[in-house]
Amino acid sequence: MLTFNANFSGDDAWSGVTLAFVSAGDGTNAPRSRFAACHNMDWTVDGQPLATGRASHQGRVIDGELIELVVQEVSPEWVSAISAARSVRYRVCRDEYALTAGDIQAFGSVVAKIKSATRAAYRPNSTTPTTTSKTQEVEYQGMKWRPTSKDSLFN
Repeated sequence: MLTFNANFSGDDAWSGVTLAFVSAGDGTNAPRSRFAACHNMDWTVDGQPLATGRASHQGRVIDGELIELVVQEVSPEWVSAISAARSVRYRVCRDEYALTAGDIQAFGSVVAKIKSATRAAYRPNSTTPTTTSKTQEVEYQGMKWRPTSKDSLFN
């Protein structure tokens, strides 16, 4: 399973892909990790290599199955290249995979969302109002909102 994750807020901006692999145990022993020692990811778009960052690995046994996550940081340009491709192949260690046409189309939707998020975050100075309106000061009334009846639960 392949997922794309992104965070565009402040200094914590990050985007990456996560690949999840599930290996079933034999009922007596936990399955062995396939990618702990080797989890390099190489991407090829339309026959050409596509550069990415280093990948990291996490593994955990749940209900007798090993779930391995391989996470790789990618740039918005990387996502755009995937979305414009005719064919995308990737290799994790020695295992090779290919994205389907639907997967590539989904990355096109992601690119549109990234562009939308970028535009929404942009606030040009020209939208700053040229006139300032005086704000009305409100006097603090304390806790006078509470009921004053002796039968009230708030007394």
